[in-house]
Amino acid sequence: MTSITERINELTKDLDKVNSVGILRLLRQCDSQIFSGYLDYQSLNDQFIQNEIKSLVDRIVDRLNQGYSINVVTTGAGTSGRLAFFISRSFNKILKEKGFTNSIRFNYLIAGGDLCLTVGMEGAEDNIDQALKDIKSQINQSEINNNNNNNNNNNNKKEIIVYIGVTCGFSAPYVASQLKYLLDLNKQQNQSQHIISLMGFNPIELARKIKIEKWDYSFNDIVIQLNQQRELQISKNEKLDYFILNPIFGPEPLTGSTRMKSGTGTKILLELIFTLVLNKWKSIEFPITLSNNNNNCNNDDEKLKLILKNYEITLRETYYNIESISKIIDNVGNSLKSKVGHLYYLAPQSLGIVGFIDASETLPTFGARPLDVCGFLMNQNGGGGDDEKISGWKVMENRDGDLSSVSEQYKISQSNFLETILPNSNSNDTIVISISSNEEFNQFKFEILPILNDNFKNQSIHLLYFINNQEELIKTNDDDESLKNINFIKIKLTNNQVLNGLPCFNEISLKWILNSLTTGGFVLAGKVYANRMIDLGLTNNKLFFRSCGIINSIMDLNNEEMARQFLLRSVYSINTTSELPIEIKELPVYRHIEFCDESKVKSIVPVALLLASGKFTSPSLIREEIRKQPIIRILLDQYKPKNNLN
Repeated sequence: MTSITERINELTKDLDKVNSVGILRLLRQCDSQIFSGYLDYQSLNDQFIQNEIKSLVDRIVDRLNQGYSINVVTTGAGTSGRLAFFISRSFNKILKEKGFTNSIRFNYLIAGGDLCLTVGMEGAEDNIDQALKDIKSQINQSEINNNNNNNNNNNNKKEIIVYIGVTCGFSAPYVASQLKYLLDLNKQQNQSQHIISLMGFNPIELARKIKIEKWDYSFNDIVIQLNQQRELQISKNEKLDYFILNPIFGPEPLTGSTRMKSGTGTKILLELIFTLVLNKWKSIEFPITLSNNNNNCNNDDEKLKLILKNYEITLRETYYNIESISKIIDNVGNSLKSKVGHLYYLAPQSLGIVGFIDASETLPTFGARPLDVCGFLMNQNGGGGDDEKISGWKVMENRDGDLSSVSEQYKISQSNFLETILPNSNSNDTIVISISSNEEFNQFKFEILPILNDNFKNQSIHLLYFINNQEELIKTNDDDESLKNINFIKIKLTNNQVLNGLPCFNEISLKWILNSLTTGGFVLAGKVYANRMIDLGLTNNKLFFRSCGIINSIMDLNNEEMARQFLLRSVYSINTTSELPIEIKELPVYRHIEFCDESKVKSIVPVALLLASGKFTSPSLIREEIRKQPIIRILLDQYKPKNNLN
């Protein structure tokens, strides 16, 4: 049975047939399923899921109160890994301000390391050896910290790991191998066990059952082991150290694009868990700061429900702005269709990282060119004097530091935007700037706006500014000529923060908006057929099988093996008039992925789709057609057999 995260969402089956307003209305319906649930499956608002969240929170706080140091390690591949970085960064900043970093700290692991914060790496998600090295590095660091504590006569007990493995479809080998390692490690220990949790958005019975290449297990095997160790603790009436968090949000609006609903759900769940942990552990230092709290929430259950309610309120308040956002989607669609246009994001601090993450996801999802969508971070005060500023990767605060020398895609600072991007910008570009305070508006007005105006070439420039009930409106002068080229869009939200210093509601509102801009823009640019990606990259095992499913579904083949053969013909440029060599047929999937990366094969899925139409026999001729007409939707409509048209 197909996993829910890979199924087609019936709500959006006509996603490519509606205008920008219609796209937003469909996305609104899909995003609402995060809270309303999907069919008869358990959702965020079901007691079973909420009890699991509270049990995990209680166990972490219990260990903190016993004097253990806690290393919360959140791990994942792709979007899951980027969100692990983002949310760990946010909570470490809060802890640092309050001086609690010796008791609890938040770490992240992303398949492929920090380079994959920006650009996905071939095979990173499937690399078992690197996954084990990554988790062992965290274990080793904990052991070093324990030795240091012993040498310094520190009263804290040993440091333990709280592991949260995030894999939306219960399929990522990167997470499976780390889970297996920690489960086995816990078996060897009689006490001080690490706390192990799995987060995803499929029923556990739909965990992937295909054996992972270069390994002895499937993801389903690891889920079974996790459940067995959990059940053993329950039978012994012990406190749980094993958790599964899997509310079901339903299929993605764009089939398989788990950066969308699943990414949002990941952000909500992690922030909810970490907020409740800090508040339950030190309620005076980490109070809930919701404007509609009124100090009436006296227990964990009420706090959990109130926080979830405010995320849902934020969803509604974000989509109140459909008309305004739709105009940006139209601009983005025109930019991407033009072949020379781009979408640029610029924002301060955490809002800038939201844009950075959204931009990074367009290459594997839509087959975008490397610089079609780029995210940049505004400068930030450095705290060492009025004139001291930090920029780019220093604002990111990632583990590996400044990566700007790697390639153009890694140049993310304000100065890169102002000195390199703007002078070369053109009238086909769309620029989206996001801010949330008067201070940020003034920074925009005095540091960025003059250069924007000096380089104005009729680009579409939009400024999103987030307003919360407790804040004054950003003050703008209608007669200010310097602002005449800027389209202002006010996003009014009930709340900004759940904890002081954690602007999670502004961030998630911006995530919904930017996801809609890139999804809607690429839909309008012809990169989506119905609600299916048709130009995704082939960078891991999951995307290989997803591509086979797309070919099988769109072309109504009803034959997965035939779909696979069309995909392989596209990869290796083998005509349909020739036999597909047996040695290629029998190669493991990872070898095909390696070949795609080494040979830089482009338009793999579009070529396979058109081969399956029966109107072409030559992959090279199809690539010539795509060079003449890069809007794949148009080519499919032209060549797909009429009885197969959706």
